[in-house]
Amino acid sequence: MINKLILVLLTAIIFAFSTSALAGWELYDDFSSGSIDAGRWDVDDTSAAISVENGQAKFIHQNGNPNDSSYLFFNQTPSNIIGIKADVLIESCTGDVRARIAGYSGGVGENHVWSGLQLQPSQERIYTSAGLEGPPPNYTWVEDLHYAHYEKPISVAGVSFNLSMALSNDKITYEVDGRGKIVYKYATAIPPTGGDFKAIGTRSTNGDGPCTVYFDNVYILRP
Repeated sequence: MINKLILVLLTAIIFAFSTSALAGWELYDDFSSGSIDAGRWDVDDTSAAISVENGQAKFIHQNGNPNDSSYLFFNQTPSNIIGIKADVLIESCTGDVRARIAGYSGGVGENHVWSGLQLQPSQERIYTSAGLEGPPPNYTWVEDLHYAHYEKPISVAGVSFNLSMALSNDKITYEVDGRGKIVYKYATAIPPTGGDFKAIGTRSTNGDGPCTVYFDNVYILRP
């Protein structure tokens, strides 16, 4: 009887912890449909082959695509998304390719505040960054605003990480489950929207590859 009571209490505690960790977060896609849902995602596969495998979104970032990204863009009112959370696993990777959750976190004049939380196995690091990006069609990089990284070195390849990025009018809160938060505070408050770009994806600066990345259990926050 006592053992049964302990089991019930333990189950209740675990449930409470799990639900509080996702309080306010809305499941966007767990890829259980077996394919990329066009009602949820716009696909940019210019540098990566994107598919669904075993209930996960799979990116194979290809060699030979310098300064190029591939993304699954949120297409259900992305300007109202103020947070992204996802499980990210880099299965194997060559060169400087990194996996990321990213998006516009606000706007300053005609420019957007670009923000990302990124896994980069070649540097054994998990890092955060933000900067001003100009308007279309050129999207010229205007200015770096923020850079920070979790303690290095970190074994990134072969490990699943839960990444989240939450946006408000005065700060961006990045979090890696089990490793804590990094907070970037704006010098001046700005609206936590600023364009429709919110995405999960991969990027290479040097054109390295291939790199195989899985995304799963994608959640969003809305105001």
